[in-house]
Amino acid sequence: MNEFKEGWGTLVAAVIGTLCGLITITNYTQGFFVGPVTQEFGWTPPQFFLGFTVMMCAGLLTAPLVGSLAEKIGLKKIGMLGLVGHALGYFLISINNGNFIFWLLSWAFLSILAASSLPIIWTAALNGYFKQHRGKAIGITMAGTGIGAFILPPLVESIISDYGWRAAYQAIGVGALAISLPIVFFLFKQKEGEEVDKGNSVSAGWGVTRKEAMRTTKFWILSAVLFSTVIVVVGLLSNFERIMGAEGLDRPTIAGIASIMGITVIFGRLAVGVLVDRFWAPGVACVFFALPAIGMYLLLGGDVSYTTAVFVAICIGLAAGAELDMMAYLTGRYFGPRHYAAIFGGIYAAFTVGAGIAPVIFGGSAESTGSYDLILAVSIGLCVLSMVLFLMMGKYPEQAQAEVA
Repeated sequence: MNEFKEGWGTLVAAVIGTLCGLITITNYTQGFFVGPVTQEFGWTPPQFFLGFTVMMCAGLLTAPLVGSLAEKIGLKKIGMLGLVGHALGYFLISINNGNFIFWLLSWAFLSILAASSLPIIWTAALNGYFKQHRGKAIGITMAGTGIGAFILPPLVESIISDYGWRAAYQAIGVGALAISLPIVFFLFKQKEGEEVDKGNSVSAGWGVTRKEAMRTTKFWILSAVLFSTVIVVVGLLSNFERIMGAEGLDRPTIAGIASIMGITVIFGRLAVGVLVDRFWAPGVACVFFALPAIGMYLLLGGDVSYTTAVFVAICIGLAAGAELDMMAYLTGRYFGPRHYAAIFGGIYAAFTVGAGIAPVIFGGSAESTGSYDLILAVSIGLCVLSMVLFLMMGKYPEQAQAEVA
């Protein structure tokens, strides 16, 4: 456990950065803003989620750019800029008076301003400190999203109910900044020998460049599997309130179930971290992504009781807990830590596009067909496809096997 003794500070800061960064806040809160915003402005849910789509699709450009900039100016500086930009972005969203174009532009600015608060940055620093326990470290870091999934739904629902949706956007933006910035400033560090040196920030370990990685089949398999899984997970998360509401559950009950899902996300993060350090990671991934397929099958079965809703939330939470952890771990194992940030930034672009279109696809399908049944059936097929893609990854490179020998 010497790795944890040496890297605990960076690990703690990485957890907080992930908790207070763009991906956690947006994924686990937007479902509770849909009703209030659309009611005030007379928009449809797909119109609301189009802003989210713009934000995530802009990541097709910002994610690779952030990965490249991290190698030039350093992880800490760019991470802090992202946390400040995150708060500013949510303030822009909160001052909207019903102008739909401004709504879309605000989400685009959020994507640009907060891009460097993504897990690309927080997980990159772990590679220098953790080798034998890298999976655990990534799992602990990404548990920050689970913490957010636990505390944010009831908190946001309470603020919206008492003070309105504008105050809620401002509160989560400013609150996240106040918590994260001091901790990242004092604790987040790259290991000595990996900081910026003459314009290049690279790990001392092995690894290929992003250009070399993009010439491999594995790079595109990882991108494809991340794209397909994120459509399912983000689609379910962003529409969770509406899916459960259609089953007759009220908003406070749904918020409580969402908090249970958040605890499950934390457990999923940690469990994946432990398991991938011991077993072949793509095989572990197949087990975790069979779970949401089971949950969605239950939703297709008819009336959903409270107990069934909780079980479905647990299935979704475990898959959500596995997703980004798995991609971060597999990126390091198959391509090495040397240019991790740049390569993960490229793969992460697939995540942003999938996450961007998922809420609109789910919401649009429900609106056009009158229920979520069709998109849930399609999503079960995507889970099966993802498991096949994971199995196509094959053995780890020899360098990765020697790294933990």
